[in-house]
Amino acid sequence: MNGSELKKLTGRYTIQVVILTGLLYILINFLGTDNMHVPSMVGCFFTFVFYIADGWVWYWVASRHKNYMPSFFTGTSGFRFLLALAIFGIYYWVAKGADMTTFLLVFMVYYLVLLIHHSIFFSRVSKRV
Repeated sequence: MNGSELKKLTGRYTIQVVILTGLLYILINFLGTDNMHVPSMVGCFFTFVFYIADGWVWYWVASRHKNYMPSFFTGTSGFRFLLALAIFGIYYWVAKGADMTTFLLVFMVYYLVLLIHHSIFFSRVSKRV
C-alpha cells in the first residue's frame, strides 16, 4: 500500500471519528440530563483529540516503519488507558469528587464506542498494509 492510499485511509478514519464523536455528543446531550453536559464535553474532547492524533501517527508509522505496527498498537492501547485514568483523576480533583459516577459512565460511553471503532477499522486496514 503506497503513501497516498494510507493518507486516504487516515482521512477516512478522521472523518469517521469526527462523525461518531459528534453523534455521541448530540445523543448524550439530547437524551441525557443537565449533569451530563460537562462529562460529555470532556469525553468528546478526549476522543476527538486522541483518535485524530492516533490516526495520523498511525499513518506515519505505517508509511515509514511497518515492522513497528504491533508495537504501535500495543503502545496506543496502553497510552489511551493511562490518559483516561489521568483524566478521571483530574476531573475528581477539579470537581472535588462530585458526581463521579455520572462522569465515569458518560466518559466510558465515548471510550468504549471509539475503542470498538478503532479496533474494527484498524483490524481491517492492517490486513491490507
